[in-house]
Amino acid sequence: MTGGMTRETRQAAILLAGAFVLAIAFLTFKSQAMSAGDVLKPEADGTVRIGDEARARGLTYGPRITANDRAWIEAAIARVRPEAAALIAEVDGLVTVGPLPTGSAGGAIGLASGGPGGFAIDLDLTRLNNDLAMERNAAVVHELGHIVDYALVSDQVLAKLDAGIPQGGACGLAVNCDSPEERFADTFAKWALRGSFSIGSGYGVPMPASIEGWGQPLGALALSTPK
Repeated sequence: MTGGMTRETRQAAILLAGAFVLAIAFLTFKSQAMSAGDVLKPEADGTVRIGDEARARGLTYGPRITANDRAWIEAAIARVRPEAAALIAEVDGLVTVGPLPTGSAGGAIGLASGGPGGFAIDLDLTRLNNDLAMERNAAVVHELGHIVDYALVSDQVLAKLDAGIPQGGACGLAVNCDSPEERFADTFAKWALRGSFSIGSGYGVPMPASIEGWGQPLGALALSTPK
């Protein structure tokens, strides 16, 4: 759980825990050691260094991700704006996608976690292939937003972006939905999907007055990524 932890503490532990949940669900976390190898190298500004080998890879899919699952995950990513696509492309080689057993995370339909070797995104495939199929885009992009935040967004930029998100949204029963990390991931998904975000998605974090203006620092960050 990120509650009570500073960004520096989380970075020192090379640990990311975050989740996309419905507004009525509890948010829970896990930590997971990833594949061997020191892929994640923390920087002083709160980001991580990404090597050329990791940058050249795309998402890794676990053996329980079917061809159909892979198709809708990649379709969700294909819907994001070009700037968000560039940021996701910078980090996706660090990410393995796997299944999240239904009900195992207190109602979460997606969960991001990490260890020294990289990151994992686990998705509740049962529900996302059934009653929550309409939430696929938001779930996938929200979780990738956590990875973008942890790997690419500096402490200074995160503070600026958080200041641009109105306070006082309806958190429902979600835990930590008012943390900067969750506010970022929620708003990142709205920005990346150009506001195409279903009413049932996210934490009820209020939309910035201008989602385009809010995302300008991310657009500049996208331009700075290696081509």
